[in-house]
Amino acid sequence: MKSKFNVRSLVLLGLLTAIVALFSLTPIGSIPIGPLSITLNIIPIAIAAIALGPTGGLILGLVFGIFSFLQCFGIGVLSGMGAATLEISPTLTFIQRVVPRALDGLLVGIIFSTLSKINSKKTLSVISGIVSGIVLIGLFLSAMLLICYDKDGKYKMSEGMYNFMTSGLPVALTLIGVFAVGFAAMFWFVNKKDLSKVQQSCGIAGFSAAILNTIFFMGALVILFNHSATGLDNKYTMTITNGVISQIKDSSDKDIEFSADGLQAKIGSSLVLSVGDTSEIAPAVDADAVRFELSSDKLKGAVLNGETINGKTTKFKEPSASLRGLSDGNYTLKVYKKFNYIDRLRNGKSILLFIITAVGINALFEMVISTIFSTLIGTALFKAKLIKTPENLKE
Repeated sequence: MKSKFNVRSLVLLGLLTAIVALFSLTPIGSIPIGPLSITLNIIPIAIAAIALGPTGGLILGLVFGIFSFLQCFGIGVLSGMGAATLEISPTLTFIQRVVPRALDGLLVGIIFSTLSKINSKKTLSVISGIVSGIVLIGLFLSAMLLICYDKDGKYKMSEGMYNFMTSGLPVALTLIGVFAVGFAAMFWFVNKKDLSKVQQSCGIAGFSAAILNTIFFMGALVILFNHSATGLDNKYTMTITNGVISQIKDSSDKDIEFSADGLQAKIGSSLVLSVGDTSEIAPAVDADAVRFELSSDKLKGAVLNGETINGKTTKFKEPSASLRGLSDGNYTLKVYKKFNYIDRLRNGKSILLFIITAVGINALFEMVISTIFSTLIGTALFKAKLIKTPENLKE
């Protein structure tokens, strides 16, 4: 279906853009679960693809991607995963956040345009059945996750259940059976309720927006960040009072011990930091950090290993540092290490269980809400003649 951008199309595009901005900048558009969030922004992308074609979907996808990238900086709803990848590479984070969403909108527009050329309701019923089968597989895997829950990084499941979930052929045959049930149920429902081609096409487009968003987003994450890179390991807040250390907290708000005289602290196994005129800095043990970054509005004028700091931030690589002349106040210390981000996320889990944990429930929820709301909103727009109905979608 080709779309011509007239005044009405531009108004609709502006309205959908405003909705994406609202969903991105306020909590109403996302539900954080672990490192990922359930997002409602896929709905306006699907509507743009339905109403305005591939170009409209592409534009809304780019808008969503840009707002998603801004969330990595804490603009709007902060993305924990985005903040972590941003510390590894801002460039790769931009690509991972923007490109998948743009491709999502473009392809959903192409999918709906292709569906609009299908004259056979039976063919659309088959496609709807395939969609339902995929959703039921997601529900089944998510249910297995809930039954065999994860605690402290270790799956508390029986050996037999674990062997089944990682068995290969047996679990594959089970999933085929689950898919067949979902396919048959939807095929029967579509024909029983006599759903229109418009309703089915909008529903499939909404489903595609959700599942492609998950596939592209997670695929880009694995491709771009499944390698050893320098990333933020921990962030510490150090408080100096009367020239000595009075408190150090890590990113989880846990207190870090320091010497009784308040002049020296050992942070993890990577860094020894001292303030005041200590005669000797103890060497760090097993120092594997590659970079340290100290920042504060009061940092200017302090001495780091004999050199005066001229700005608000300084970077150093040595696993020990002597800071003299620190003014009273709060200082932020970031410790960077080499690590594989994907391996850290998996935390020793099998790839199947990791995928279910990371995106299973989130993706399932997104697929359901996107399918339902895209069907309702898209059908309403067609019936209200706010968007032109293709001839081969007329009943």
